[in-house]
Formats: sequence, structure tokens, C-alpha cells
Amino acid sequence: MTLQEFYQKYRIQDFYDWQKNNTNKPIRPFRTDRHKKLSFGIIPGYRNYDLFYERYRSGVEIVKEAGVLKDGAKVLDIGSGEAFFKFFFDAMTVEKLEWHGVEVWKERAAFCRHVGYQIAEVTLETGKLPYADASFDVVVASHVLEHLPNPSAIISEMGRVLKKGGVLLIGTPTKPPVIAELDSWYHRLSNRNTGDTQQAFTHNSLEKLICSTLGLARRDVLDKRGFRIISGRKKLPIENWHWFYRLSVFLGKKLLLFVPEVNIILRK
Repeated sequence: MTLQEFYQKYRIQDFYDWQKNNTNKPIRPFRTDRHKKLSFGIIPGYRNYDLFYERYRSGVEIVKEAGVLKDGAKVLDIGSGEAFFKFFFDAMTVEKLEWHGVEVWKERAAFCRHVGYQIAEVTLETGKLPYADASFDVVVASHVLEHLPNPSAIISEMGRVLKKGGVLLIGTPTKPPVIAELDSWYHRLSNRNTGDTQQAFTHNSLEKLICSTLGLARRDVLDKRGFRIISGRKKLPIENWHWFYRLSVFLGKKLLLFVPEVNIILRK
């Protein structure tokens, strides 16, 4: 696929044109004047191997390896944002998946509908998901929990709507232990608005929270990793270099104390 083929496949310009008459807060997930590479050969980006996207690419790879995908499998993307997970699943899998998403930002919800999601616009602070028990084969939530005052409540809901044997992927920013504790303390004492950061996690505290909430053990964790310690993205060309990308992936697995974000992937 080329950059032009990506824009044509998802009718990106059609969505941008639609926004002109339908919202006062247009979004432009991809811009031809900025995103001049097809990162990983999949998605418009700044570099050949944008480490920003690695949490999506590696997540899809591990879900594939778990063997839960089949034609008609249902995926729930909580905080679906700008549909990055779907773009990677579309490119990396052959199965025809049914996509559902939860997104409170109306412009992002509209974009996700445009590219093939069924979207529920619900506020996650309520701790409830509008789906029946055991509805989904895969549930993903990337950079969502840290914005919620009640993360255990929504984790419990993720487990409720996930089928037995299904795969759950949760990703959040992370910090070293003492800094995370101080940051969480600061957030608890502050008046935070919806969408503001409410929580700070270490990679261990996040794993412990997920497992204890869902009644799972560490043996149920399929994968835990970070993705970058040093990133150049727009300012430096280092993410064009395959060797730097491979080194970053290696270090992200081994030096979890120093990575700024992790994915934890579990089987229910």
C-alpha cells in the first residue's frame, strides 16, 4: 500500500470535507504536509518506524498469535480515538472483524464511524459499558485508564464483556515507582476535569490492578512491554533506521522501569 492508497481506501479527504459543514472542532488525524512516510508500511506517519505507533503494531501481532481471531470476531476498542488499532488490524490480519468502539469525543467518534466502527458515545466515568456479558473476542483500551477516577470499575466491565478465552489489551503511560506514587497523590488532591489525567501507574502496579480486579494470575499475562526510551519522531530521523527500531523494541521489553508507556495483554 502507498500513502495515496491509504487515503483512498479510508476516504480520508471525504471525512475532512464532511467536517466543514458538521463540526466547529474538526480533526485531521493524517496530514499530507506532515505525514510523508507510510510508517511500518501501514499508516501515515513522520518516520518509517514511528515508535508512537509500536503499541498498536505489536499489540495486533500478539493478539494474532493468541489465536482468537476468526471471521466475524468482535473487537471492542475503548477510547477508540482516531482508529489506529483498526488500521493495524486491517493491514496485519486477513479475518473480517466486527468493530465496536467507545469514544466520548464526538469528532473522533464520527471519524471512527467513517472508517467502519459501530460507536457508543458513553462517559466512562460511570464505570459501565453498554454491552451484554461475553460479547467480544478482543477488548483493547489504550491510554484510557489514566484518565478515569475509577479504573478498577472499567477494568471489571472489560472483563465482563470479554468472552472466556478472549484477549484483553490495556496500555497506559507509566512512571518509575516513587514518581508514580507522588503523581497519583497530586492527582487525588487536585480537581480534575473529564479527560484530564487522574492516575499514574508503574508497569507493576498496572499489572497488579488488572489481575486483582479480574481475578487473573500472572500466568494469564501473554505479554508486557514498553516501546521506546528515546524517541526522535519529528525532530530527528532516528526512527527511519530499522536497527534503531529493533533496539528500541528490545530495550522496551527489558527495561520496563524506564519506558514511558506499556501494553499488558492477558487472556481471560
